[in-house]
Amino acid sequence: MPRSPVVWLVVSSFRNDQQIVTILERVHGLHVRLFDCVLVVDSLGTGQIPAAIAHRGWKHVIYRCYDRNLGSAGNLAERLRIAAEGGADFAYALNHDGNLQPQVFDCLLNHAIHLDRVGAVYPIAYFRGAAAYNLTGTRELPISARFVNQRPPCSLMDAYWSSSNGALYALEPVRAGLLPCADLWMGWEDLEYGWRLMDHGYRQVIACDALFDDNYEYIRNSAELDGIRIVNKPSWLTYYSVRNLILIVRRARPVMKFEVLVGIRIILESLLIFLFRPTKRARLRFLLQGVADGLKNRTGKWVLPPDSTPERCS
Repeated sequence: MPRSPVVWLVVSSFRNDQQIVTILERVHGLHVRLFDCVLVVDSLGTGQIPAAIAHRGWKHVIYRCYDRNLGSAGNLAERLRIAAEGGADFAYALNHDGNLQPQVFDCLLNHAIHLDRVGAVYPIAYFRGAAAYNLTGTRELPISARFVNQRPPCSLMDAYWSSSNGALYALEPVRAGLLPCADLWMGWEDLEYGWRLMDHGYRQVIACDALFDDNYEYIRNSAELDGIRIVNKPSWLTYYSVRNLILIVRRARPVMKFEVLVGIRIILESLLIFLFRPTKRARLRFLLQGVADGLKNRTGKWVLPPDSTPERCS
């Protein structure tokens, strides 16, 4: 009899104590044990999460705290690395605000164990703010998000990448030396990792029968143009979005086609700022700085957002 795969739930945190405790309560409140281990990777922790773990007597939970802000890219890289070193076959990745849905996880795992040379299985995300299903990962380089109003009738769709929030990652690629690029700090690390999985022959799919309720912050802007959906994110993220897209294309897709597509995306982002987004001056300043730093190959955390001093890191 083949052995059951070893699966870890790997959760990211940055000053999200209560949300992480809620996820841990959800895991330990299930009637069945879904995960062999739960890993929490925390940046600049306050000490509240390990205190809650000890107080509740939760077993099979590993807590790792870092005295710097890893960003989403560094956090994902650490979670996959630690899980792979711990002997896991798969890592089910959730952000602090991720929605733990056992039926979705079961569906992803069932697909994963029946696929050859699998790199990742992604759920199909339903964005309530956009009232649509997200299929952006079926485009190798997204100039804009791809939404559909009806869920595709097929079970699996091949993908180039997708969001790490709710993704089931195979850890064979990690043990082979493939990890997300931590130096991106935040933004497009899942796209860059998806590209490298594809380039090394690992398959990625979107499971259309695994519906993941995603709270990604889209707002509809139907007052100006019907159907336009705008990402509702802090203005400083404009810097990382532009900089990191330039960086990963120069690293992994240094051909004219992709360079032109990046240029088009930057132009479109500029138009969205002019037409729809708030804090226009700040966003345009961050966009220009991101372009400059991307061309200069600058990586890591920028001056924004500011980090507060941790109370305690245990």
